[in-house]
Amino acid sequence: MMAIYRGYMTTHPGILAVLIIWDTIHSHHKLEHSPSYGPFVAGVKPFLAAPIQILHFEITESKQLKEAIESPVTQISQLHVTGGQVAPFLKGYHDGLGKYIKGEKYKGITLMYPYEDVYALIV
Repeated sequence: MMAIYRGYMTTHPGILAVLIIWDTIHSHHKLEHSPSYGPFVAGVKPFLAAPIQILHFEITESKQLKEAIESPVTQISQLHVTGGQVAPFLKGYHDGLGKYIKGEKYKGITLMYPYEDVYALIV
């Protein structure tokens, strides 16, 4: 069982966001090993500019996830954190975001333009 969200970003015409909520990780593995998965991926690959990356995350705060998904704009960031540093990183991120929301000076988060041009800095 799964719920699928596909989001086309008008500000980033070459990006398609796909968010799939599975009941278990085993359901996703069952799909990957089904006879239809190989032909599906083969049919999609000619349209992709980069390899497919799939990450799974355990949902521990379903109420917060529901609120985020139902919001008009939801950012999903993929951050690679040094091993063993996830808890300190999340504490610093949470503390810094709290300062930003309160209007305090904080240099750890930059929110400049709501519709940033990701190619603007590429010359």
